[in-house]
Amino acid sequence: MTTEIEPGLLAIYKKSDYRVQDASCTSFVMHIDEPCEPLQILMRNSGAHSACFISAYNPRSEPRTEAENLRAQESLRQEVAGLGLRMLDGVGEDPGGECAGEPCLLVLAITRKDTESLGRRYGQNAVLWMEADGVPKLMLLR
Repeated sequence: MTTEIEPGLLAIYKKSDYRVQDASCTSFVMHIDEPCEPLQILMRNSGAHSACFISAYNPRSEPRTEAENLRAQESLRQEVAGLGLRMLDGVGEDPGGECAGEPCLLVLAITRKDTESLGRRYGQNAVLWMEADGVPKLMLLR
């Protein structure tokens, strides 16, 4: 698959920490292509066979103002709530500090189609997609 995402940005995505930090559960960190036991347990206990980790911040990795990002993230949160899906707060963090962390949502029991649709609607280069095995995969959207 060819992509418009620059290799350096893809490398940052692949090494980043994807932290779930919601008050309703124990915090945990996910990494791309690595099984995540706390995620597996959360999904199993929630009856979710799929999940995504998504943000509305900085569409196409183009910096936006904090106010623009907050509005977009709240719109994403409302759209997910409108689908009747459970979501937990999180943040995607580059451990090397090349990119600022971005607030994200871990959305449980979302379909692949809805994940792709939301990611594209909010201008994201990529999102994390998880199936019941609890292994986050990078889903490229460009």
